Amino acid sequence: MRRTIDRTSHSPAEVRSRMARAVWATLATSLLGGLLATPAQAMSFAEVFAAARAHDAQYRAAGYDLQSAQLGVPIARSALLPSVGLTASRSDVTGTRSFYNSANQEAQVQLAYSSPQTALSLRMPLFNKEAKARYDQSKVQAEAAESVYRSRGLELMDRVGTAYLQVLLASDARVLADSQLVAVQGQLSRAEQRFKRGEGTRTEQAMAQAAVDLAKVKVIEADDGIELARRTLKRLTGNDTPLLNRTAPDFMPTEIAPNRLGDWLELAERNSPTIQARQQNLMAARLNVDRQRAGHYPRVDLVASIARSENETLNNLGQTSVLKSLGVQVNVPIYNGGGIDASVKQALSDQARIDEEIKVEREAVQIEVQRNFQSVSTGIGKVDAYRRAVESSEVAYRGAVRAQEAGLGTVADALDAQARLYSAQRDLAQTRYDYLLARMRLLAMAGTAVDDVMVDIDRHLPVPPAAAKP
Repeated sequence: MRRTIDRTSHSPAEVRSRMARAVWATLATSLLGGLLATPAQAMSFAEVFAAARAHDAQYRAAGYDLQSAQLGVPIARSALLPSVGLTASRSDVTGTRSFYNSANQEAQVQLAYSSPQTALSLRMPLFNKEAKARYDQSKVQAEAAESVYRSRGLELMDRVGTAYLQVLLASDARVLADSQLVAVQGQLSRAEQRFKRGEGTRTEQAMAQAAVDLAKVKVIEADDGIELARRTLKRLTGNDTPLLNRTAPDFMPTEIAPNRLGDWLELAERNSPTIQARQQNLMAARLNVDRQRAGHYPRVDLVASIARSENETLNNLGQTSVLKSLGVQVNVPIYNGGGIDASVKQALSDQARIDEEIKVEREAVQIEVQRNFQSVSTGIGKVDAYRRAVESSEVAYRGAVRAQEAGLGTVADALDAQARLYSAQRDLAQTRYDYLLARMRLLAMAGTAVDDVMVDIDRHLPVPPAAAKP
């Protein structure tokens, strides 16, 4: 994209006016592009997250894992319930029957008959310690799967929040880069005018031209950043990047309650779904030990059957028999080659491993809670400091421009002041979004309901884009 450089000199007021017009023009262009590519309705963070929950493959796969674990409960319970089976068969028999008659003569008789048989059987467990342990284990595993599913939801919220705020940050970087380009173009114009009047040098002109070229590179990099951020968000939601609500221009972080780190650590210890999943896996491992030890116990079943048969044998041709039985069957394991003892030791090893994993997970959660709590706690001071740094940098930049116009400053001084202003503005935007991301993570790790987290974050993003306004 070619840009026309204004070769005339400008007053500080004119420079500021041009910068302001460029900033608003960039915002309008960016928002108009989004308006043409997507519906004109702005989306809140909660709406974007809802779209991601319906589309994201990782989160949907976690839902199927939960379904699978929940179906394991009725499967395990079936081993404790009666089982009934019906067997029916019919055989058509043809052949000959040879025998000696009363005259000691061999005689043959043609045979052709059918032999239908029906049997109804029932088996009901009376004592099955292994099946009972498996059933208890499946219930705990289903609870663990629910905790894992909740943790996957929080992970998705973290990914969506990171992508959402990255889009906003990239958009702010694009606006800042464009305003910086306008400013350095003004410096280049003044340097050229000074050189024509014999007041400047080629060095100043070259320095200003280099600053313009570097500012153009930053604009290109900002465009690339916006495209990458939008693609990342699109992969999560499945839709083109919508118009997003953003923070107010005068946004200042607010304190979060409770304001003690110990309270947040306690909440995370009690409510963190990842810790809960580990603890439930430990309980399932203990039940697995009981299940393996149950291999030494006998199994007692109540068995009953009723069978009806006709023409069962040649001796019973023309006869129908109905047999009923009711009894108790005991199966006592005596020796199986040491497999049960090995299985018990294996289950104990798994239990010890999961116990250690809980300690690792608890330490990881505590570190993350402390990191995010510190980011939230110091966010107010950092944003206020950067805001004052921006104000001071603006004053310094205006002073450098005036000094340059009065012949008391150089192009290098003005460019340095402008670069410090750009850096302060960029750091201010970054700090604001870092605060919001840390706040979201802290609330999520403490077990706050997802809907409440959405409300809290949207409360800090109240400004819809201009294109979404009527």
